[in-house]
Amino acid sequence: MDRDGILRIAKLARLEIEDGKIEKFTEEFNKILSYFEKLGEVNTKDISPFLLKNENVLREDEVIRFKDRDRILGNAPDRQDDFFKVKKVIEE
Repeated sequence: MDRDGILRIAKLARLEIEDGKIEKFTEEFNKILSYFEKLGEVNTKDISPFLLKNENVLREDEVIRFKDRDRILGNAPDRQDDFFKVKKVIEE
């Protein structure tokens, strides 16, 4: 990768690179590219890809009644029947 290639990539990525740092950036970018080339040389013929099982891990909703509802609702600053009563948070 040369200077023009780096400037083209920077423009596409909407990055601004100072003129004094382009040479250093070019060197670093070429090191990264050579590392990817090395990774491409690794023999993966007998290695199966890692696949996640596509299972639904969610459980069915289940209503559980608390034994001591009055004690739990007693902590509420305001309640209506068996529910916590809260301020309206949606503006109209």
